[in-house]
Amino acid sequence: MITRFNLIDFFVASNFYVSLGVSCLTAISMHVYRIENYHLQGFVFFSTLFLYNFIRLVPGDSIFKSVKSNRHKFIYDHNIYLWALVIFSGLFSIYFVLPIFRFILWPLIISAVISLAYGLPILRFKSSWNRMREVPGLKIFLIAFVWAIVTEGFPNLLANQDWSLLALLERFLFVVAITIPFDIRDLKFDRNEILTIPQYFGVKWAKFFGIICLVAAEIILAYRTFIAGEINLIGCLAIYITYEVSTVLVYFSKEQMSERYVTLGVEGMSILMGILFMLSQVIP
Repeated sequence: MITRFNLIDFFVASNFYVSLGVSCLTAISMHVYRIENYHLQGFVFFSTLFLYNFIRLVPGDSIFKSVKSNRHKFIYDHNIYLWALVIFSGLFSIYFVLPIFRFILWPLIISAVISLAYGLPILRFKSSWNRMREVPGLKIFLIAFVWAIVTEGFPNLLANQDWSLLALLERFLFVVAITIPFDIRDLKFDRNEILTIPQYFGVKWAKFFGIICLVAAEIILAYRTFIAGEINLIGCLAIYITYEVSTVLVYFSKEQMSERYVTLGVEGMSILMGILFMLSQVIP
């Protein structure tokens, strides 16, 4: 049943919420690498806002008419507003990326191409044009790869350091894990040919896979804290708490769950991590 939107739903459906989450993860990496760069933060926020809205609007109105959820109804009812937001965020993305693009050029190009191909039907597959998210088995890993490159790889490059593969892998595993509940929710929408993890292995094993990813991320976090010395103990604890909360959310995910469980709860794990980590760094 579709209910009236409130301010929180508006914040989530217009993708400000996910943009804030990506910015929070970026802020953590920037702190770890001891850099301050408002151009990167601005670019990450506005480019995420641009891409998430753009790839949802381009397919057209038909999907939003046929799918009955608050989120899709909002997109259909506020189409003009969201296109204005796309233009606004696109212009700000250009403004913020100009001073830094030469430092992140190739990862920027790769992540941009994957992001656009993820949502636009520009890939020839099985005699038809498809979005990259519709290629069997790729959906969740594409999202995690781009998030890892943007939130961990970009700050690493701006700090003039070689890429930390363990840090990239930790971020990749975290994003894979928190994307599992979205795939579980989308079981009733995704075509069978897409072969998401819940479609192929079932909900139970998909949740198990997500929890394993989080455990692996915790092991890498421990190594980076106690052996590599990249993260201080209190910062490690803040990230660990987020991983544990994420584990609970993944465990209790199911096909019939409220829209806010994933769009507000699971999506909010990146924001929670950012808040806890930054608070931990001001504790004397």
